[in-house]
Amino acid sequence: MPIYEKLMGNPFVDSGVCGICEWLGPGVQPEQITREDLEQIVNDIAPIMQTDAGWGNLHSLFPNSVLTNAAYSKKNRVELLINEWKLYLNTINELNQAGDCMGCGRREANTWLSKTNVPLTGSGTLRNFFPNFAAGAGYCSACAFAIQMSPLVFMATSGKFLTLHSNSWKALRSWAQACVEDVRNQQLQQDITGCFNPGYKNPRNGIFYMARKMAQYREMRADEYISIQVYCWTNYNQGPELEVFYMPAPVFKFLRIVYMSKFNTAWQEIVRSGYLVNWDKVKSEEDYKNRTNRVYENLLQGRSILGFFLRRNARKTYGNWELLSLYLTEIRNMEQTQLEKIKQVGDLIAECIQKSESDKRLKQLERAKSYGECRNILRYVIRDRIQQGAPEPLFSINDYMEHLFPPSDNLDLTPWRETRDLILFRIYEKLHNWLQEQGYVEFDEDNTSDADDTSETESTQED
Repeated sequence: MPIYEKLMGNPFVDSGVCGICEWLGPGVQPEQITREDLEQIVNDIAPIMQTDAGWGNLHSLFPNSVLTNAAYSKKNRVELLINEWKLYLNTINELNQAGDCMGCGRREANTWLSKTNVPLTGSGTLRNFFPNFAAGAGYCSACAFAIQMSPLVFMATSGKFLTLHSNSWKALRSWAQACVEDVRNQQLQQDITGCFNPGYKNPRNGIFYMARKMAQYREMRADEYISIQVYCWTNYNQGPELEVFYMPAPVFKFLRIVYMSKFNTAWQEIVRSGYLVNWDKVKSEEDYKNRTNRVYENLLQGRSILGFFLRRNARKTYGNWELLSLYLTEIRNMEQTQLEKIKQVGDLIAECIQKSESDKRLKQLERAKSYGECRNILRYVIRDRIQQGAPEPLFSINDYMEHLFPPSDNLDLTPWRETRDLILFRIYEKLHNWLQEQGYVEFDEDNTSDADDTSETESTQED
């Protein structure tokens, strides 16, 4: 049996194994790691990962360790660290079928550790912090050593760290590639600063930066079901903290597609619209990248971002119907038949508006505040089309009930706002140039629904 395998289950262990593999070489897999490889890792990493070299995160990673405890300040910390790590190496056993190690569950625990060696574990002799009031948490030597290597793939963010975990080894490995490359560059430039730090103080924005970096890893196929969890934490003695973020597989898949396709530019415009900043005062990305982004927040919370595809104050769209359809089918689980019907209705309404040589109906649709208002406006459009001699109805009763305003789980509610915004998107896409030529672009945006209004359902009962 090998020493390590892919996806052993513990986020710190898996991070450390990824870091070890990536440091040894791009093609190295966990099953190939030997004791000799681990000795090489000890000799390579110990001189880097210590305070004298400039690794600035250690007090929040491994407090009271030989690297941070003042009692060791007059000793050779690198030598102490090497000796400590080699104690782990000398007692490593190969994987079994089962065991009580808290890291892998595949070997017997042969070392009892606290937060000094394993982040977010209990403290020293305070047994109430440990399972069954034991004197520490039990790990096997292989997992304990892997955890010591995990900082190689952490991302620093404003005194805390982002640690990636996933159901996909490819995803973990792609992130390890970015982090280890940064640490190697620090080493080459003889300017050690510590964990990879691209300057994100807002952890939520940092998560999407991570996704963008991982999307560059071509070995992840678009059809793979990959979800990611990101742990934002600190192991600092005075106040350990932990916050967990989850990015579902549909969201991560969507991001991988848009980041590496023709949609990337339009998607970045949508993301930028999620920041509440004065763009006239923005000089670089550093001026806004740590501000709250409503697009990111909504994606992490499972809320719609449809409103951000609309640039209402210019009656214009961000992206095209193809990009919007990708979002709706991948993340919102909308059926293609429903999308096609809404697109068709939007096209017919756009044609009606243009023939009327007025934006009156468009204004009414934009300002609709209830399902009743929206329904009445569609009736007006139907009447306008009859007067214009339209040869076909705007929609059938079946289309209305099944595709435009399908019933929700609550029979008293109708998800009308999503349909209205999709129709608006299509009208803007079709008529933006015409609206601009006619001078119909400027309007009172305060009387329209907010872009980040999350109320997608409203009572069917009219006032």
